[in-house]
Amino acid sequence: MPTAPIPVPQPWTARPATLPWVWLAGRSAMLIALYYAVGLWGFVFTPDAHGIPLVWPATGVGLAFVYLYGYRLIPAVGFASALVAWQFTGDMVPLLETLGTVTATMAGVALGAYALHRLGFSPRLERLRDVGLLLSVGALTGSGLAATAGAWGIAVGMDELSFTDTWWLCWMADLMGLALVAPVLMTWLGAPLARPTDRAYLKGFLLIASLISVTAVVYSGFLPAGVAMPLSYAAFPLVMLAALRCPVQVTTTLMLAGGGIALSGTGWGLGPFAELGLDTSLLSLNAQLALLVLTGLVLTALRGEREAAETRARRHLDQLARAGRLSTLGELSAGLAHELNQPLCALASYAQASKRLLERGRMDELREALSQLDAGAHRAAETVRQMRAFAAGQAPERRTIRPDALVRPVLDLLRPDFRSRHLRLELKVEPHLPAVTVAPVQIEQVLVNLLRNAIEALEGRRDGRVELGLQREADHLQIHIRDNGPGIPPYRLAGLFDPFSTWKENGLGLGLSISRSLVEAHGGCLTVRNMPEGGAEFRFTLPLEHSDART
Repeated sequence: MPTAPIPVPQPWTARPATLPWVWLAGRSAMLIALYYAVGLWGFVFTPDAHGIPLVWPATGVGLAFVYLYGYRLIPAVGFASALVAWQFTGDMVPLLETLGTVTATMAGVALGAYALHRLGFSPRLERLRDVGLLLSVGALTGSGLAATAGAWGIAVGMDELSFTDTWWLCWMADLMGLALVAPVLMTWLGAPLARPTDRAYLKGFLLIASLISVTAVVYSGFLPAGVAMPLSYAAFPLVMLAALRCPVQVTTTLMLAGGGIALSGTGWGLGPFAELGLDTSLLSLNAQLALLVLTGLVLTALRGEREAAETRARRHLDQLARAGRLSTLGELSAGLAHELNQPLCALASYAQASKRLLERGRMDELREALSQLDAGAHRAAETVRQMRAFAAGQAPERRTIRPDALVRPVLDLLRPDFRSRHLRLELKVEPHLPAVTVAPVQIEQVLVNLLRNAIEALEGRRDGRVELGLQREADHLQIHIRDNGPGIPPYRLAGLFDPFSTWKENGLGLGLSISRSLVEAHGGCLTVRNMPEGGAEFRFTLPLEHSDART
């Protein structure tokens, strides 16, 4: 047994070597019951007189349970395999061959689980690598050994069957059963269940109901083969939709439901594949089901890899954004120090005055001085709070906020810079703007970057003016920052948002690039232009919350 923990979330990373006996007995009973049930299902729908089923999901059940819950369940696999063999093939296969089949099944399951552990397989099936590992390891170990032992036992017990033909049929039945059953057990028992919304529940239920209905009609025997055959491919778009829009558990359940109905109908002699003969129908049906399973699993894995890449990109953007906030905070340090110095000096003055008033017993004036002392302390604390909030490194959470409340902390943060440079800031807010759902700290960072650029563009001007405007444009909030500075050199406009594009002496060229990425991550767009009357205008949009309502 490998020393590495099973790569699945808690509680399914339970310690296989130290399972409590009650827990182990419960899991063993569950495995045996499920193994026997799918074995019964496989033999009931066996059109072949020699007992070769169309599908054999039992190996997939054993592999999934041993992988998820540990090697101490291998005896339960052996017991279940022996029980099924005694129940259904005891009078056809000699005892020695039956024992060989049971041993090979246990060995295949153990080797398969070991290989999956060592190769870093994840039961979430969110990577193409995991899909390939499950199918290849299952084909080479679990299905390969079980099919070899099963074919040997059947061929030895029945002289009219060749080992090669029997092995091929057994291997296809084992692999198809594993491909249908193992993903369902892996994803439902081994992967964390997402907390879906009511809409997601409804979507999954409708997809499952639709697939069951369509597949049941196809394999009911009521439709002519010319109609049933093309209609059997209607399962593909349903599985593809689930793979792209629903949790992976819905996709694997759809594949099992569709495959189970198709195999059951064919075993009963119904459906478009039943009239083709055993060999042809088995090959044709398994080929279609294999294509269905591969389509669902591959699309699910591609979606998982895309979402993982998006998560990494968002994390990287958050890290860059925090670095930008810290850099901006350093640039604002002089103004912030001045902003803090005023209330601190006032606090010292009021404290000295309070001491003198207390000595003279002038209580009314002392009360007023203490009130001023308290107000100054709150002003200093608020300045520090704004600095800490702006530099915070926590993962930004989106929340619904009114536009005027969104810009207020930015104005408080930058007011010392405007005051020290004698610049005028004009705020124009359209009344009754709907709320927006954003990560406030990220949009505040965009505003700080753009307003800082405007301040720097007006350096040395006594008539400098910056306008911050918020207005509604269709279903978006439009925010613009205009200044009456020299504008942006035309030859720099095209690459202005490129990383490391700057003409400032000490600039890194990341502020505008980060700002554009943050706006686009919110579903908006950031643009720039030079104004006809002079100066530059940066404009960006954000989707409005409940854009059809004016509040």
